[in-house]
Amino acid sequence: MGLKYIEHIKSVSLTLLVILSVTLTFTIWTFTPTHKTMEPAEIENISIADSKRVDDVIKPYKMTASLEDDMTGTVSPFDLDRVINVMKGWEVRDLTLVKNNMSETEINELVGKNKHYTLFFPDDVPFPVFDIILPFSMTNIPQDGFDRLVVDWNRSENGLLKLYFVSSKTNTLYTGIAGDIDNDLFTKKVVAPITNFAKFTEVKRNQKLSLYVSKQDVESIRYTYYLKEIDPNRFKDALFNDPSLVRQSLVGSTNEEYSDDKSLMTVDLSNRTLRFVNPSAETFVPAVPSKLVFDSLDYVNEHGGWTDEFRFAGLNAANQQIDYQLYLLGQPVFSDETSTKITAYWGDPNIYRYLRPYYTLNLSLPFDPVISTLPSGEKASLVMKMVKEIDFNKVDEITLGYYLTRDKSQNLLILEPSWFYLSNNQWSRLSPDMLGGGKSGLE
Repeated sequence: MGLKYIEHIKSVSLTLLVILSVTLTFTIWTFTPTHKTMEPAEIENISIADSKRVDDVIKPYKMTASLEDDMTGTVSPFDLDRVINVMKGWEVRDLTLVKNNMSETEINELVGKNKHYTLFFPDDVPFPVFDIILPFSMTNIPQDGFDRLVVDWNRSENGLLKLYFVSSKTNTLYTGIAGDIDNDLFTKKVVAPITNFAKFTEVKRNQKLSLYVSKQDVESIRYTYYLKEIDPNRFKDALFNDPSLVRQSLVGSTNEEYSDDKSLMTVDLSNRTLRFVNPSAETFVPAVPSKLVFDSLDYVNEHGGWTDEFRFAGLNAANQQIDYQLYLLGQPVFSDETSTKITAYWGDPNIYRYLRPYYTLNLSLPFDPVISTLPSGEKASLVMKMVKEIDFNKVDEITLGYYLTRDKSQNLLILEPSWFYLSNNQWSRLSPDMLGGGKSGLE
């Protein structure tokens, strides 16, 4: 019995070895190695900072409201976000092009009508982009845009609200109807606070768009932050297809260059800015406005490039350019010492040029705040009218903001509250003494 038992074990073992051998042979024959086709090296997912949604970067910068013969307004991000959050629950119906030759006088009248409030945007927001924030019921949304959204809260019989989408750039007017409105929420969160906004006034000009500014002086705070740098190598790793092939060289004493066979990144060590260029992607085909917004947003999101609060500031479809402006506490930041913008030029099929700062505000460590009072926007406009160097009829906007300067010895960023005005597509600062002084072009 023992011998038979041993022979049985041998037989079973031999059978198992044969099966194993066949299995291994089949595996070898049918195995496809992962390196059979050489693929480009997988790019490490580099996230420098945050990613953003459409409603994080597409925001109104001001709101005015007309009630009887009174006008109020706000530039507070808390007020503006509250209004937008209420409107997100609406649905826009019956979007219709009404006029494509609206006059400046007609725009002023629409903004100033009783029980109308207006949200101001820095440039035309394409309808397909705003559809992400305030949904439209239609499927074929036009590529046109608007920089003023006027809401008429005079209730119609069916309780709907009338919306006016105005472009002061192209003088077009679209209208729509807002549905799905929570009337109680709208009254509580939008209408009721309007009476508590600051007093505003309309600065009228002959055959020109009016300017809307505060009538009250503004308490302001000067902030100081430590300058925090982001290592340019992080942008190198994020922007180039294969960072291992990138060559680095010093150009002079203030510039570094990173390059491969296709792209070049130039770093300005003095101003803490960088420029990335991919010449092969250059195109002369105009952009589809909404696609430009979505593509640029996705591009910056891919490497977490929103190192501070940047907001949509404008686009030029002809040369595929889009700008995002640095903001602090809801106010734009300008400087003539460094860049305060992210600018992207889209190409074919991807980014062509990308310009931006690589410093960031160390918001966790503000110190030495200085509280002061700025004159009202009304006073600022009166001063501007008397300054010879300013053609007031060519001023497109007046806004509060921060003027950024650097204390290089201590590596500090100082942000001084100031009045700024927009003329010929260039923001300029009013001198601190509000006497006008010499104007300088600002980022």
